[in-house]
Amino acid sequence: MTDTTQHDPDVVLDAASSAPHGAEPGPPTAAAAPVLTRGARIGSAVAALVVLIYVATSILMVVPQSDATRALTAAARPYFSQQWNVFAPSIQKTNRYLQMQAQWRDDSGALVKSEWVDITRAEYEAGEGRIQPSRTVKQSANLLKTYTDRFRGLTPEQQAIVQDTFIRRADTDSGFAAKTAVSLIDQLQALDEGSRGRVITMLRADYVLKEYTTYWATAWFGRDIERVHWRVATERPNDFAHRSDDAQQFAPSTRTFGWREADDVIDPQALSVYRGIVERYAR
Repeated sequence: MTDTTQHDPDVVLDAASSAPHGAEPGPPTAAAAPVLTRGARIGSAVAALVVLIYVATSILMVVPQSDATRALTAAARPYFSQQWNVFAPSIQKTNRYLQMQAQWRDDSGALVKSEWVDITRAEYEAGEGRIQPSRTVKQSANLLKTYTDRFRGLTPEQQAIVQDTFIRRADTDSGFAAKTAVSLIDQLQALDEGSRGRVITMLRADYVLKEYTTYWATAWFGRDIERVHWRVATERPNDFAHRSDDAQQFAPSTRTFGWREADDVIDPQALSVYRGIVERYAR
């Protein structure tokens, strides 16, 4: 076969003149691999050790805690420990549940007092197993957040009055009636001058909660409710470090509020909604 490749004569001559006399041309040599210095090897080993310690510590910090893991991570805990707020900037530390009790007259005219009903748990059950639950599952939780925030804005003396009964004797069929808003505002404001705004917003929240529990009680018991009251049950989960412990760190607490006269005009359409929730989820 004839070689048709074109060669540059100058290149051929240069290559021939640069080669040693009598030497056979050999294969091209590969570039030599760089050699790590002792300092580089020590630095790499230290970096690998630091990464290994970090990964091992991180794993030990997030696995269910025991006495052994707490002892192993005690020195690193100030730097690696996590709290529940790792999942949200201002996570709520307590779970609040609205529980209500109602009174009505039986056929003989005697006053009947109900058992306590946990509204919040009933609402939460309405959302279990549903990808997009109804907004009703958060009604009582949202109401409680507003109510407790405004309650905490009062002085201890004002809080004691709000926790008392808002009912007075009156010339009515039952012999009782609700205290007027004006009298409550004057009574509470007299205990702290300059608190009129906080008092009014607190009483508004109290009125909304009274309406809400009256509808729930009417739907739940199927009676003409005469008065209602409620309590706020608070539970606090264990801290993050004790999240897997069976023992509870914090004891539950309850704050009870006095009776409110249920002098509401019940809207049949709104009541049907509450009855639907009770029948589907709360029974």
